[in-house]
Amino acid sequence: MNRLIFLLFPLFLQLVLSYPQKLQARAYCRFIHQQQHIPIEIDSSQVKEYYNKAKEIYRSDPKEAQNIVEKGISLAQLHHMSEMEVDLLNLKGVILLKLNQFDESIKTHFEVLKKREALQDKKGEMLSLLNIGNVFNKSYDPDQALIYYLKSLKIAQQINDAPNRPNIQLNIGNIYAQRALNGTEQKPANKAIEYLLTTVVYSKKNTPQIDLFNSYILLSYLYLKVEKFNLSSHYTDMAVDITSKKKDPVGESYARINRANILVQEKKFELAKRKVSIIKQIIARSGLKELNEELSGDFEKIAKAIKMSNTALVLSDIDSASAESTKNSELIRTKIREELREKYETTKKELENKNLKLHNEAIEKEVKWNRSAWLWTCGFLLIFSVLLLLLYNKHKLLILEKRKVEFQSHEIEKQHASLIQADHFRSRIFSVISHDLRTPIANFNALLSLTKIASIPESEIKSSLVSIGQEVKTASKMLEELLVWSSQQMSNEQIEFATISIYDTVMQSVQLFEDRIRLKKLTVVYYIDKNLTVYTDGKRLEFIIRNMINNAIKFSFIGKPIKINAKEQNGEVIIAIEDQGSGIDEIKLAALRRKGRIFSTLGTLKEKGTGIGLMLSQEFAERIGCRISISSTVGLGSIFSLHVPM
Repeated sequence: MNRLIFLLFPLFLQLVLSYPQKLQARAYCRFIHQQQHIPIEIDSSQVKEYYNKAKEIYRSDPKEAQNIVEKGISLAQLHHMSEMEVDLLNLKGVILLKLNQFDESIKTHFEVLKKREALQDKKGEMLSLLNIGNVFNKSYDPDQALIYYLKSLKIAQQINDAPNRPNIQLNIGNIYAQRALNGTEQKPANKAIEYLLTTVVYSKKNTPQIDLFNSYILLSYLYLKVEKFNLSSHYTDMAVDITSKKKDPVGESYARINRANILVQEKKFELAKRKVSIIKQIIARSGLKELNEELSGDFEKIAKAIKMSNTALVLSDIDSASAESTKNSELIRTKIREELREKYETTKKELENKNLKLHNEAIEKEVKWNRSAWLWTCGFLLIFSVLLLLLYNKHKLLILEKRKVEFQSHEIEKQHASLIQADHFRSRIFSVISHDLRTPIANFNALLSLTKIASIPESEIKSSLVSIGQEVKTASKMLEELLVWSSQQMSNEQIEFATISIYDTVMQSVQLFEDRIRLKKLTVVYYIDKNLTVYTDGKRLEFIIRNMINNAIKFSFIGKPIKINAKEQNGEVIIAIEDQGSGIDEIKLAALRRKGRIFSTLGTLKEKGTGIGLMLSQEFAERIGCRISISSTVGLGSIFSLHVPM
């Protein structure tokens, strides 16, 4: 698995790194298509591309935008896309106005208005009327412009069009403002102020994102015209604040010119002179020489007013010798101001595009560097991962070797302990054998010697033979148990598991001790289900039960019962043999529980034992997965229990 990951990882890394390049290539192809106006698909998305492209460039390149719009209109008409056709025709009218083709622009907008009326598109009708008003306004027919602006405003109020309503009101206020600024009547000024104030309040409430500079600058001019210098100063400050934050040198210059005019009116001539100096610095930083020429008349007028200390000069409409005979001087100034702002915005846009291009190039370089860094990082991480994996495997092998050595060491320690225990056991065995075998043999030799040298009564010989026979029987039993133990120690005898009946095994073992049971007048009481079975080694189970029954008989008082009980409890079968006899004290009981300990005690009729039987029973129980528990009370008896897992 690790090898497979190692082989597939470079392929996966290549796919991840190449995917952004594929996206970039697709975007670049799409851009080329847009630049060359090559159709990608003959569907609505292509017409939208024409529309969006023309809308994007019509300010900076109206001729090219006009060509794109004509292609879009033709395609929309070919595929009967009426809504897109109307949008493109509307944009065409805007572009024609940009090219100063007023008649064609009005004709186009009236065509759009007719189509929108047929579609019952109220918002579209509003925009068409607004565009028609814009054409009349730019072609120096403010009276006709006002008619269509008022119609557009009426629809905007009906449909509650928040984004466009302030713009329409501003245009209406602007026309009234030009009338006021060109004449001496108070009524147009008040009308203009009314519309402009409504525009400001509505915009702040519904469309706070709208730029209110034009409203503020017109209000500042109008209040200066009606000689309300405090209000004029207030709106001038607001116009200056907006334009300085936006870094709009054209708007800021016009706003500060009005500030200079107010200072002249307030007879603060030095401050007015300083304000003119600030305006010239702003124009010099912007590089708009045309703006300096446009405002030269204002500069001369302010300088003349300062020189003559004549505050009335700044309110005069005579800006220069060339404009003295011009009836619509303020309209000309408005047009020049708009052209200057548009030129500045275009230059600013071109600069932003250039900066954006440089920024994109920097991003592209950064992406390439990041891609390289990512590739190197991935390579390093891959190598590091492989090394880490190798170290981990090596560490794992060392841990396994260590555990293996620890296990072998533990086994050696166990074997060493077993050898020590076996050696100790052998010493005990030889001690028992030397004692228990020597006694009957010595007694028998003594009896033979006496019969040779003296005449012994038959009754005494018979009594001696019975005693010697009992000792021989004990020695014989000890030899039998030693043979079983030696077989166990050889470990060649296989354990054979089978289903064993507890009742049958107990009954067979009890039958072996019938003579001793009768001798001690004992009774055996059984509490065993005949169907109860266990799955274990039959020979060893029988040996353990036989030894436990033998001990119960040996230590029982004469005439007492022996209870043999077998039951299922907690996932095991418990075979318990209970006697009523001498019992075992705590010290001897602790000695019996210690593994490998040979311990022998005389029975209630002085029966001898070797102690090997219990030791063998414990070893056999351990080998077949069982355990022996002992509980005893001195003078009352003992309970030996064998726990066999189910």
